[in-house]
Amino acid sequence: MALRERENSILEYLERQGSASVEELCRELFVSEPTMRRDLAALNAAGKIIRTHGGAAYRSEPGQNLPQSVREREHFNAKAAIGKKCLSLIRDGDTVMVDASSTAAALLRALDGSKKTVVVVTNNAQAPQLLSQSGIKLFVTGGELALNTYAYVGSHAEDFMRSFHADICFFSVRRLTREGELTDNALAENAMRRVMLSRSRRHVLLLDSQKLGDACMHTLCTLDEMDTVVCEKDISSLFPNDKEKFI
Repeated sequence: MALRERENSILEYLERQGSASVEELCRELFVSEPTMRRDLAALNAAGKIIRTHGGAAYRSEPGQNLPQSVREREHFNAKAAIGKKCLSLIRDGDTVMVDASSTAAALLRALDGSKKTVVVVTNNAQAPQLLSQSGIKLFVTGGELALNTYAYVGSHAEDFMRSFHADICFFSVRRLTREGELTDNALAENAMRRVMLSRSRRHVLLLDSQKLGDACMHTLCTLDEMDTVVCEKDISSLFPNDKEKFI
């Protein structure tokens, strides 16, 4: 198989699967590990993939709205660390709104029996499964299930969310620009997030550091409207005007 053909096959496979190990790619393309590692290094240098420990992940374009199955695989360890950090922000008895992003799903996974007095309100269709062993009281909006995601959206879901008042809202978006704009491509999900922000007292952005970059199609809000930004590493120096918000 020629180099260009191999590279196209690698990109097509990663786009379908989200991520893959070197061994998996070798089996798929019938090439040796040294050859595959050279190909991945070249694709990473060209900005076409994200090199991971032992493999590679698909690099989406800013204008692309990825399926949830792909988003869940992206930077899994970073999202898990963010989810655990968020626990310190939740107080006994809080009503918590959580969006359907894959980063917020990591927070749902991190919740355990120590937070049994918390009430969770979400449009994440996976929430009953993620919280099934936690003992936490859960309200799920229902409504139209967005294409390729686990997000309930639309007027029914938004009206359900408006019937609640929350102490804190946890959410994520696809990109944060260096100018402090929170942007995404999913207009219906952004509409739901806007409702959640309007019905909660504190606003917490869950930010995987890989989400810094060019703007996506639609701006939800700005860093000025956030109370806290939770990231897996310290990037506060990039936003000196909002530095105190980062944890």
